[in-house]
Amino acid sequence: MASSSSSGQLSAPSLSQQRVLVTSHNAEVIYSTSQFPADLNNDADIASHKALLGGNTGLVSPNGTILRCVDFAPAYRCGMHRTQSLDYGIVMNGNIDMVLDSGEVHHMKAGDVAVQRATNHQWLNTSSTEWARMMFVLQGCAPLKVGEEALSEDLGEDLNFLPASHE
Repeated sequence: MASSSSSGQLSAPSLSQQRVLVTSHNAEVIYSTSQFPADLNNDADIASHKALLGGNTGLVSPNGTILRCVDFAPAYRCGMHRTQSLDYGIVMNGNIDMVLDSGEVHHMKAGDVAVQRATNHQWLNTSSTEWARMMFVLQGCAPLKVGEEALSEDLGEDLNFLPASHE
């Protein structure tokens, strides 16, 4: 999965020119929609995807979907965060832990699927030498309420440089 550069450092496999380096993981939006259900008439979905890529994209398209590929560097741990979305995360390569704010840890390998329902979580690549790749489908959701408290997106300290997904 990972390749070596002339300097001997590991690098993630290239996906396209759209790749963005974010701390110690690479993230790329493969496709997005701005509404659900998607409007495929007259290429409306393609136009909205291009518009989303041209703007300040948060982690979630509030009324649509985002398909994102994320490569996690060896031993990388992202910060605890929560999106206001229903997410499907599929491990494509490598091993990764999904850590919940309760302390619960789920060890995942290629082929495993995580369903995130606006939960506070973080990802940890458990290998010290291999990259891990995941594909995520994020779907905007109605605000989640716990008791009387409405939870919102919380990018934590590590991801707070990203634009907010919801106004």
